[in-house]
Amino acid sequence: MRFQVPQFIEVESKIFGPLTLKQFIYLAGGAGIIFLLYVILPFFLMFLFTIPVGALALALAFYKPNNRPFIKMVENALHYASDAKIYIWKKKEKKD
Repeated sequence: MRFQVPQFIEVESKIFGPLTLKQFIYLAGGAGIIFLLYVILPFFLMFLFTIPVGALALALAFYKPNNRPFIKMVENALHYASDAKIYIWKKKEKKD
């Protein structure tokens, strides 16, 4: 008896046109935050806050440094910043 083995298991399926579900959620979340900023803030402040939010949403959806998702890079950066650092290579000087 023969079984067919799936070929491209690593590839996420496209659900919303050319976007995967994760990409769609990141872009929809960014658009929702931008809309809230548009409603709540005056134009100048809205414009200042919209650019970083839009850039973050686009980076989360499409940017892959070293062929890894950008969210992993953000997660690793936050983990590195919040954990205690142990410097193994630095010797402490003994006071005599």
